[in-house]
Amino acid sequence: MRIVLAFDKFKGTFTARQVCELVADGIRNRNPKIEIIQRPMADGGEGSASLLAASLGMDSLRVEVCDLLGRTTEANVYWQNARRLAVLESAEILGNAKSLATEEILLESNTWGFGKLLQKAFPLRPQEVWLCIGGTLTADAGWGIASAFGLSAYDENGKRLRPCIENMNKIRSFQKEEIPDYMKKCRITALCDVNAPAKGPGVTLASFLRQKGAKDSTIPYIEKQIYHFWNILKNDFPYIPRLEDAFTGAGGGICIGLSAVFNNIRIEMGSKKIAKAIALAPSFTGSDLIVCGEGSLDDLTLYGKTVSTVSQLALKNQHKLIGIFGNVTKNKQELKLKLGLSEIITLVEEENMGYTANELMRNSKIKLYHIGQDIADKLVSK
Repeated sequence: MRIVLAFDKFKGTFTARQVCELVADGIRNRNPKIEIIQRPMADGGEGSASLLAASLGMDSLRVEVCDLLGRTTEANVYWQNARRLAVLESAEILGNAKSLATEEILLESNTWGFGKLLQKAFPLRPQEVWLCIGGTLTADAGWGIASAFGLSAYDENGKRLRPCIENMNKIRSFQKEEIPDYMKKCRITALCDVNAPAKGPGVTLASFLRQKGAKDSTIPYIEKQIYHFWNILKNDFPYIPRLEDAFTGAGGGICIGLSAVFNNIRIEMGSKKIAKAIALAPSFTGSDLIVCGEGSLDDLTLYGKTVSTVSQLALKNQHKLIGIFGNVTKNKQELKLKLGLSEIITLVEEENMGYTANELMRNSKIKLYHIGQDIADKLVSK
């Protein structure tokens, strides 16, 4: 018997690798004869770069950069010399701090530090750079990262503007410096954690603004600012993606500004690219069960999140699939049907909401182990 574990992170509690190991421990306890294949997954958001680095055997180069407020911090450039490949992650310096998820910071912050991180990769002369896009607390439509590569915005008086949402409606013109040929020749690929557009029906960039700190009353203002930024930008750079295009809502619109600098950039679904890189689909061959999951199951899951990608690969060859989640929205049955899950298991029920974060983490750790035991029992009984 063979089981494949393909979990994403349970944000704020466990990494993807930790979830896989906890469930695997429970399975081994019940039946050590079951073959367990662990394939920790990611979608381009937090933890994606380190997961890819571990899977691809990459080196980690620690460099000094700036965070979303311009404060000095450190981040990783993951490097594979044989392939001349660098992997960077936006969440590492533009996210990861709930204390920064405020409206004031959202309106004043930018992605310039992520641009500086990308600059630190180029002295290695990479042939490829993968940018993991997602998990940010910014929404500057990539103005900051573009400014790090010579894109300057000016107001009606010719004054250069600092990249941030608050300054977008002041923009009247752009100027761009030419980047070196070796940068132009490098293949830049954005691995986005969601395929939502910046504008349109359904899930869009605006759907993520609340978790970045925006009040409901401010969201229309932020959208208007981004639309103004895009309208001025497209006059000089008509090849940038439309606001209605998929992926322009990821990472607060990073790929919009990024496309003005690197006009040959490829924008892809992060979870699909990562699944291919770690050979997820081949690992399903001969399996009796595939188990996936992440911290939350909601409508956003259908927009290219890890579970959606695992589901597509599993159902393609009619593999049985179950999902384990920290919590699930009220659309549980609808999502179960759309994702082809034979069973949904939830760690946190409403009656557990009164627990402290440490208590929830401890209880979830135990529960994941017990779920592994139950999975083994059910598999053997069949």
